[in-house]
Amino acid sequence: MDIFIKLPVILVLIFILVSLFQGMYYLAKDDGKNDKTRVVKALTVRIVLSFVLFSLLILGYLTGLLQPHGI
Repeated sequence: MDIFIKLPVILVLIFILVSLFQGMYYLAKDDGKNDKTRVVKALTVRIVLSFVLFSLLILGYLTGLLQPHGI
């Protein structure tokens, strides 16, 4: 049952990293001739995915599917 909440969390984390590196690539390689808003779009996607990740973590905690560790 844990996989139903952990798998989407891991997938969203991977998509966040892809979006981050995509924005970094656009920032480094764009010379201004292409669409100038590609960096902003990539970072906007990252922000939305981060909000989705936070929502998934809160939802998992509130439903009891995700339990914090006692360190």
